[in-house]
Amino acid sequence: MLDTTQRFHRLNVARIAAAAVLIAGIPMVSGCKNPFHRRTVATVSPVAKPASQTAAILPVDLTKVQPNEAGMVPILEYHDLVNTAKATGYQYSSAAFRKDMEWLYAHNYRPVSLSEYVQGRVDCPAGMSPVILTFDDALKGQFYYTPDGKIDPTCAVGILDDMHARHPDWPLKGTFFVLTNGDPKLPPAFYQDQYAQGKMEYLVKEGYEIGNHTIHHRAGIRHWSDDQVMAEFAGAVKNIQAMLPNYNVNTLALPFGVYPKNQKLVIDGQSGGVKYHNICALLAGAGPVHSPMSKDFKPYRMQRIIPGNEKFAIKYWLDWLERNKADKYVSDGDPNTFTVNTISSGKLDPAKIAKAHLHLRTYNGTTVASAK
Repeated sequence: MLDTTQRFHRLNVARIAAAAVLIAGIPMVSGCKNPFHRRTVATVSPVAKPASQTAAILPVDLTKVQPNEAGMVPILEYHDLVNTAKATGYQYSSAAFRKDMEWLYAHNYRPVSLSEYVQGRVDCPAGMSPVILTFDDALKGQFYYTPDGKIDPTCAVGILDDMHARHPDWPLKGTFFVLTNGDPKLPPAFYQDQYAQGKMEYLVKEGYEIGNHTIHHRAGIRHWSDDQVMAEFAGAVKNIQAMLPNYNVNTLALPFGVYPKNQKLVIDGQSGGVKYHNICALLAGAGPVHSPMSKDFKPYRMQRIIPGNEKFAIKYWLDWLERNKADKYVSDGDPNTFTVNTISSGKLDPAKIAKAHLHLRTYNGTTVASAK
């Protein structure tokens, strides 16, 4: 099955790349001048602040931070890591993955939680840019124990552990969209059956998230009945909760980015006495995603970026964000506040911000504009 998956990914890299610009809706321009260059100090204006919410938020020196929380965020999509120089949309060298992480750190990116991001709680230091790490299929190269019982330093978890050890401000956050033991034709989770549950427990304890990737990982879901689709989603939740009792599985990565005919079933449903509810659904490739409080944010059509050096892969989009600073998300350091220059304020949805019990703060030059 995984060999079939690999072939499918390779065949579709070109298709995904060709559609990336159209799907993302991003203007293909370069060299945009950053408009946030003048000295500014802001205070906070609450948007529909609940009476019970009384915590004060300290002023932020926008001269140094220059937050742009209407900007875009890369969600990176990794599959298997291998100890070779080979790099495709499915298999990727461990050395290249480590290089990706070091590049992100050096360019002021920090991992954030997918579920918190979708809900607008972007926990990222001031002046840094969030990145969301995702891993599909629970493969050997993602999390593996060596014969002496240690985490393989060349697997994704080993590399991320090392990043955190050397850079304590690099948090251990990411989402593993796992395939469980629900299909006997597929290998066990992370390819070590005796450690499968222990690995899941370890990931959650360390701060990672576990997401739904269905039971069988089949593209044919678009042709299935509603009952079959719900059995696929609910069954994956049941299998995950068998290893992680009461764990809230609320994120979904659609295999190959394929939707069922009844797309409402992506959000919620039930089968076999198991209910599921997803706060987001991720696709199989394209470009960066909009701010969670943006008018254009679509939580059930979240794009991801595949690894590699080809057009519309990781290097392409990260370089694009570096050239187009005005389109890059920069955090104000406060997960309860969205701060933007007035030039970009129109991209955000004040009603959505208010509904999430968050704050909106805008600035322009040396003037602080109150939120409407």
